[in-house]
Amino acid sequence: MTRTTEGARISLGPVGEPDGWLRRFVGMTQGDAVATLDRCKELLLAVTHWVPPLSEQPVSLDSWRAHTPKWFLDRCAPPLSPTEAEEEVRGWRSLDGAEKARYEQERAWTFEDWVAWFDWSSDLRRSWLWWDSGTLDFDRFWIEVEIAEEPTALGTLLWMMRAAGAEIVAEDPEDSLR
Repeated sequence: MTRTTEGARISLGPVGEPDGWLRRFVGMTQGDAVATLDRCKELLLAVTHWVPPLSEQPVSLDSWRAHTPKWFLDRCAPPLSPTEAEEEVRGWRSLDGAEKARYEQERAWTFEDWVAWFDWSSDLRRSWLWWDSGTLDFDRFWIEVEIAEEPTALGTLLWMMRAAGAEIVAEDPEDSLR
C-alpha cells in the first residue's frame, strides 16, 4: 500500500471529494494508452513515495536518478551548457505567443528541471495532485488532477504524460483530440 492519499488515488482511484478543482488531461498514443498510463503511475509513485534520509538533504540528483524509472531518465533532455541555455532563451524570446505555446508543449524537459518540482529541498512546489485516471480507448488515456489555485503550473504533468508515450496532450479532448 502507498504512504500518501495521492498514492492511494494513483493505485486505487479517488475516495471522497476534492479539496480544490479538478482538471482533466487526455493523452493520445498510437494504441498504447494502457501502458502509457501505467508508466505515468509508476513514475509518480516512484518520485512521490521515496523518502530520502535526513542525511541526504538536500537530495543529490544521483539519488533522485536511482529512484526514478530508467525509461523516464532516457526520455529527458540533457542539461544545457550556459551558452546553450542563453541561445535557447534568445530563440524563445523571438517567438510569438502561439509559437511559444507550441514550443513549451513540444520541448523535452531535463531531469534536473522536472525533479526539482518534487524535491522538498528546492524552492519549487508542484501545484497539482493526482486525482483519477483511466483510458478512453486503445489510443487515449486521461489523468485528472486536483489543483488548489489558479494559475497552476502543469508542465511537470504534461511532460510526464509525453515522456511516458503520449504524442499529444490536451486539456479539452472534445476539441483537441477528435
